[in-house]
Amino acid sequence: MSTGNKLQSYNAATDKLMQQAQGLKIINKTKFSLPEMVSLLRESFKYKITYKKVFNELLREKVDPATGFCIVSSFYIYERTGGDKVWNVMETPIHWWLEHKQTGEVFDITYTQFEDPFPYKMGTPVKKVKNDPRVIRILKEKALILGRAAGME
Repeated sequence: MSTGNKLQSYNAATDKLMQQAQGLKIINKTKFSLPEMVSLLRESFKYKITYKKVFNELLREKVDPATGFCIVSSFYIYERTGGDKVWNVMETPIHWWLEHKQTGEVFDITYTQFEDPFPYKMGTPVKKVKNDPRVIRILKEKALILGRAAGME
């Protein structure tokens, strides 16, 4: 697949996520709606400097722009759209995403990093986010950096 086709496919996936976001009931704690957050975050993923700013390193091989951002972008959205009242933060050993509590719908802003459908049913609710203040502090710092890189902070 050519670079142009990959970008076109990535942008189409972003549009799909924005449509999904419009249908979810959330609590907005910022001036940005969930669809706007999706658009701005996914646009920021396209730039290698965003990964460098957030993680203080360059990702060597980046097949999909969303690669590596699952935990930080999920936490950013979680924190700004109702937290525990709205979302379950889900994980497997290799991936993090959100699950809408009211509908059970998977909301995965970085799903495009996987070629095959991801086995979401294998996920479990994250416990360390709630139970480890150090992890929470690090996630909040990185989420804030990501929000700034996306133009929302």
